[in-house]
Amino acid sequence: MRVTRVALRAEVASFRHPFFVTGRQPSATFPPPSTVHGQCACALGEWPAPEDFFFGLHFTYQARAQDLEHQHLVQALGARARTTISGRAGVPEQRATTQGSIQPVPRDFLFGCALTLYLPHKVGAAFRSPAFVLTMGRSQDLAEVVAVDAIELERSARVRLEHTLLPRRLRPCLRFGTTVLLSRYVSPPPERQAEFAQYVGLHDAVYAGAGAEPNRALLDVPGVDLEDLWVDPTAPMDDDGFPRGVWLHRLRD
Repeated sequence: MRVTRVALRAEVASFRHPFFVTGRQPSATFPPPSTVHGQCACALGEWPAPEDFFFGLHFTYQARAQDLEHQHLVQALGARARTTISGRAGVPEQRATTQGSIQPVPRDFLFGCALTLYLPHKVGAAFRSPAFVLTMGRSQDLAEVVAVDAIELERSARVRLEHTLLPRRLRPCLRFGTTVLLSRYVSPPPERQAEFAQYVGLHDAVYAGAGAEPNRALLDVPGVDLEDLWVDPTAPMDDDGFPRGVWLHRLRD
């Protein structure tokens, strides 16, 4: 299967959990699928059609820490609480209807981030000359394009899966990984409706095929197909000769 592989890096990133509005802001350890879709929209200059879009990813970071960040809170004022803003000469007075405040909150950050994406050719090729500024997570987390290459994904009897997202249906096949709820797709403005899905965030290596360590093997479970599992033959193999596995996700099943 021919795809375009895009390598990105960023000094810092933070992937906010959507259900944490105020207070401490934890970071997911993988970019949500909706974030990947947004990155591709920035490169392409338009929203990739969700029914034709797919991606595979490999994500690592060097360290994780916490720091304070200012959170800007805006509150609507009731009729009695509204204050008068004096105008200049000849300008009528106005009534303030909102009130803002700044609150420092702790936020998790990931440092030394490296993201490899496997994308449809048209979408991936757009990263050679992005239409808009690329970011890793938030708008201030600037990302750099390291490489863009057209490669051929292959099938293989031996696979190594690590530092990647897998669909929730593979949970019975895995002894490792954390089940996480991530935003899968956010519709374009003005609706901006979010869809969520469960994934398995896998940092530790899991193997399939001859020579796999039994307690780190990808289990063969009846009814769970691996049709979307491929390998990148150009990525470095591990010491035992297992190639990097790539799971291709789709925004629309």
